[in-house]
Formats: sequence, C-alpha cells, structure tokens
Amino acid sequence: MNRLAAAIFLAVVCSGCPHRIEFGPEGPIDDPEKLFSLVSQAQANLITIQGDAKLHVSTPQGSGTLSMFLAISRPGLLHMETFDFFNRPVAALVSDGQRFGLYQTEGNTFYQGPASPENVSRFLPVVLPSEELVAVMLGQVPFIPAERKTLELDRGEGVYVLKLFRGSVTQTLQVHTKFYRVVRSEVRGVPGYDLAFGNFKQEGAALFPKEVKLIAQAAETELRLRYSDVALNAPPDLTLYELAPPEGARVVEVDAKGREVSPAPASPSPGPPGS
Repeated sequence: MNRLAAAIFLAVVCSGCPHRIEFGPEGPIDDPEKLFSLVSQAQANLITIQGDAKLHVSTPQGSGTLSMFLAISRPGLLHMETFDFFNRPVAALVSDGQRFGLYQTEGNTFYQGPASPENVSRFLPVVLPSEELVAVMLGQVPFIPAERKTLELDRGEGVYVLKLFRGSVTQTLQVHTKFYRVVRSEVRGVPGYDLAFGNFKQEGAALFPKEVKLIAQAAETELRLRYSDVALNAPPDLTLYELAPPEGARVVEVDAKGREVSPAPASPSPGPPGS
C-alpha cells in the first residue's frame, strides 16, 4: 500500500473512531439522578460575570452583530450596554430583578417599569424572565421539572445523554463526561428553545462557556453570544444596577408589556373651607 493510500485508509478509519472519553473524579456514571445532581452543582459554581461580548442575532427579518458590555449576577441582576460599529453607546439596560431601566441615546429617553420578561428582553427577539435570562447568559440550563430521568453514554460523541421527562415533554441534555457541564440542551413537546455551549474556560472551581447559542426553532431565531475579556465570580459592583435616569433624559414609564403608561392626572387642589 503506497503512502497516499495508507493516509486515506487511516483517515477513513479514524473518522469512524469514537471519541476518547475522560471521566471525572466519580468515574463512569450510570445513575441519572447522580449525574443530574452533579450537573446542578457544576452549574451553581458560577454566580457573576462581567466583561465584553458580541451578540449575533439571526431572524427571518434580518441579522446583525452588536458589541456589548455585560455585568450579570444571579439570580436576576442585569446590566447590558450596546455599542455601534464605531464603539459609540447605543443603549443601556439595567434590572435589579424587580424594576428595569432602559436608556436609549437616540432620543435621550429613559424607559422604566417592572422587570417583566417583555421589558428585560428588549435587546433580544425572544422573551425570557430575568432569572432565566441571567442563567442562560451564565451558560446554565433551566431544567424542566422532571418526573423521571434516563441516562446513556454516547461513545461516538463522547458525552453523557441525560433525558428528562414530564408527560409528553422531554429535555435531552448532552453532558461533558469530565466536568459535568451541559454542552447542549433540546426541549421537545412544548414551545421553547435549544441551547448549545462551547469554548469552555476554567477559572478556579468554575467552568464557563465563552460561546452561548440559543435556537428558537418556532420563531426561526438564533442568538450567539461570544464572550471575550470577562471576569468570573468577582464581587458584583452594585452601582451598575442602579436605575436612576441620566440627567436631562426624558423619562417614560411603561407597564409589564412594555407599553407607555400615561401620567396620572393631577389631583385638584382642595378649595377653601365652605366653598
């Protein structure tokens, strides 16, 4: 067999080889409840993140990429700033989990109101509650409340396949065999979204995906968040979550659906006694 033929043969053979599997300190796991517990613990190791990122949005209406500065802290603290191509501020959204504020430089307008899913998701084409949005941006998967679980080892992909079941709803989790972090989540049987995580970075006890992808198939929408220079688990700077409007900005109150609330009419001043 000449060298070229040998190289082609080896490439074909190796392309079908299973991934080399590294297991964590627990060794191979065959109990779904035990793996689910380890996954939950691994996700809980990350509490805060602060730094720069790029958000790519693809929808049927079009696609584009934004530069962002993010400061996120569980359970529901959000600070997101977006910038244009020339790195000029475009908008800033802040939420303390109860109230939100959004400042838009164009129009010098500050919107404020309850931290409802519609309000905290204003930068996104999908609507998520603040705690769920924080979890996803931290690379964590919201789990369905499972009635039962199954577990398999996919040697071809080199991952655990943990399935959660609740009635006709299923959630399939591909889990890293060494670090117990979810690398992909797919929910079926109910409107929802899929998640994929990659380019993991380890800092102390925390393992963090620098790439987060959210796919909402029903809406034909995909979000890709790529972190660049970030700090993990630093004490949160609470001043970043203050809701005061910038001086001189026009302030607009909105309701939970994001609709502008008309100012209440001023109460008439009481007349003189006996009038």
